[in-house]
Amino acid sequence: MVQAYAINTKSYYASSVYRYTDGLVDLLDELGVRTVRERAVTGTSAGAHLQRSTMPLLLERGIRWHATVGELSEWPDATAVTSEVLSQFTDYYLPLLDGDLAALLHSVGGCNEVEGPDAAGRVDPAWAEHARLMQTELWEQFTSDSRTQSIPVAGPSTRSDVSAEVADELGDLSDVSDWGNAHLYSAGGSPTRGIDGHRAILRRCFPDVATWFFTETGFSNSPQTNAGQTVPEEAAATYAIRGICDFFIRGCIYGRFELLDDPDPIDPTNQDTVNATADRQAHFGIVAMTADSVATAAPDTWRRKPEFYATQRFLRLMSDPGPSWTPQSYDLQVTGGGPDLQHALVQKQDGRHYQLLWRDVEVATAFPEARLLDVATVPLTVELPTPRPVAVYSPRDGAEPIRTYPPQDRVTVDVGADLIVVEVG
Repeated sequence: MVQAYAINTKSYYASSVYRYTDGLVDLLDELGVRTVRERAVTGTSAGAHLQRSTMPLLLERGIRWHATVGELSEWPDATAVTSEVLSQFTDYYLPLLDGDLAALLHSVGGCNEVEGPDAAGRVDPAWAEHARLMQTELWEQFTSDSRTQSIPVAGPSTRSDVSAEVADELGDLSDVSDWGNAHLYSAGGSPTRGIDGHRAILRRCFPDVATWFFTETGFSNSPQTNAGQTVPEEAAATYAIRGICDFFIRGCIYGRFELLDDPDPIDPTNQDTVNATADRQAHFGIVAMTADSVATAAPDTWRRKPEFYATQRFLRLMSDPGPSWTPQSYDLQVTGGGPDLQHALVQKQDGRHYQLLWRDVEVATAFPEARLLDVATVPLTVELPTPRPVAVYSPRDGAEPIRTYPPQDRVTVDVGADLIVVEVG
């Protein structure tokens, strides 16, 4: 379960709050995430130097890197651009890793949102052809080199509003990718919705993959109301850990965008001034900025949002480090609930089982109202084949069990808006 969560970072953004390398690394370690996603950069810029200093520090904390390789605009130099990234991995990082790049590289992926506009707002009229060219170079170079051929290769990502027509134009990428790749933002609503339909559209591009990496998903907490659906921080905390489970049961990795907000001075006089001064893109992080500028936004000024703590608690509860293994079957039964009930059963190596229970329900209205909704609880009965001790957790609310029971063969739990975890000892 912990491996099914990743978060986007930008250690190479030298002019942003990501430049505080030590604070960034400490924060990721505190969160408990095991994978970060960011583009691999080369060259001699300040950002490139920051990334090369950050990634070995993450390695020391047991955090690996999903590296995106190249940008679509670089297609005329696809061979050289890919080769330069590969050489940086093999010539700079590999000597730090005792010959095992997999210790650092979780996976690599193709270009970002290939059908979308570039930084100047232009869409490449031949984007599909150029995306396939970049992806083919990535695949051929990384799979033909013995030092990287074991690293999974994800395809290029597409936008959250990808259509069947766009997927048809991009075409079948199964010959040049191991994993599917997608972006899916849930428009400020329940993350359960849209995953199956989104994958159905992209099956044209990734028909046979077993693993999907949704490399961007998440929520904006901006009070701005003229640029898309934004939700209060409390709602994002509920949705996010439910979303990890939603994606996990479908064989998908949940890639939260992103770790840090940007400093965003907002004039709160009225909604018009908020809309005029706020930047929606500055509020996708799970850590907020309390300072108004990068220069003053040192790590001791960062504010962890409710989502940070909820995710941290859930990852800690699910953490089970060690080699891969096969869980044992267990005849646990859940009765009650309605059509919105979602559930998954997982096991740790010490034998404990965890029944995850959540519901596909909305929990808040969007800004400007940003009102939390009253979600009535539904009683569920968890029946065990033999009496065992039970603890019930609500990671959204705290790290300690909300209830514990001595050995018994059934417990009743109430499930409302938040994820409930039933630990069977």
